[in-house]
Amino acid sequence: MGQRAIWLPIVLGFFALFSMPALAATVVKAHFFWSAERPHCRDMAASLDGVIAADPDIVIERHEVSHDPAGAREFARTVERLNLPPVVLIVVIGKEVMVGHEPGAEARLRDMIGICRAGPCPDFVAEPSGKPASQQVKQSQASPVAYTRSFHLPGIGEVKTSDLSLPVLTITMAAIDGFNPCAMWVLVFLVGLLLGISDRRRMWLLAGTFLLATAGVYFLFLAAWLNVLLILGALAWLRVVIGVLAIGAGGHYVREALRREQVCEVTQPGRRRKILDRLRALVLEPNLVVSMLGVALLAIAVNLVELICSAGIPAVYTGILAQSDLSAASYYGYLGLYILVFLADDAALVVIAMTTLKMVSADSGYSRWVRLVGGLVMLALGAILIAKPQWLAFA
Repeated sequence: MGQRAIWLPIVLGFFALFSMPALAATVVKAHFFWSAERPHCRDMAASLDGVIAADPDIVIERHEVSHDPAGAREFARTVERLNLPPVVLIVVIGKEVMVGHEPGAEARLRDMIGICRAGPCPDFVAEPSGKPASQQVKQSQASPVAYTRSFHLPGIGEVKTSDLSLPVLTITMAAIDGFNPCAMWVLVFLVGLLLGISDRRRMWLLAGTFLLATAGVYFLFLAAWLNVLLILGALAWLRVVIGVLAIGAGGHYVREALRREQVCEVTQPGRRRKILDRLRALVLEPNLVVSMLGVALLAIAVNLVELICSAGIPAVYTGILAQSDLSAASYYGYLGLYILVFLADDAALVVIAMTTLKMVSADSGYSRWVRLVGGLVMLALGAILIAKPQWLAFA
């Protein structure tokens, strides 16, 4: 009996010692929020598969957010609960969060798994705790990556998505959007009025005020569209709606390009006359500050109304921009580039007219060709958004 009492603790101690590695090899649960529309989600899925192949004690809950309503709802709850950016992809393992995919993702995933096994590893997705989860998680933001997806175009050959340029697309769509009779007619009338006054300083200030107000309201409109799309995420139905909008707008632009006269059908003649009378009164207002404020407010009001005429292009552009995984600074940088190009023709009209003191206007033939090309581009983008959205995933 005495020998048993001596050997029993020793045996139990050795058993506990050699069983510790086995006890440490606990099952780890990971949540993977992904979209079937994003090529980098497939890259992350491959990284996860590589980690699972080396460590079978991992369970992955996959939440598809584009086609699965339950996955989309879980994604919305998780990003709100953990205060995460509403973009896919996201991997959550315990207190560790990874946003985006980058080379070496497998090493980062193994680190997250190791941290989970080394300490408390709560499941904030399935079992939220009473404490604010957003204060307990640790985020890892992946760097932008160039993906090598490719497609074949008849007569051209293989084209890689990574070879395409988001800046070029931005400049193209903004230039098409800029040549719009709905956005031009008020500025043309304003410049005509300004050429009739002798105060050159007042001329430049009022024209510049109109351009700055137009840029501001258009930038806010684009930013609002972009943020709505980013919040909604990569939902398949939303992409299809934007694609249909692009096709409808493209057909409208082509039809307008084939018309004999390039006019805007949004503002009725009676309302247009009231706007022009108000603009004339503002230009002749003795108080410069009141005149500038009035011109700015009129520019904002006119652009909000006339936006109906050209909402298709900015809506489609922000839809494409939202598909790319960029930083907040990059998103707004592209919107800024869009605005600069959008106002280029208006600014050129102002500068030439103010410098030469002669009224100028865009050639109707040139405007017709721009609208025709723009319509064809919109038709192509709409078809791609519906059938091959991965072609427009630039980052």
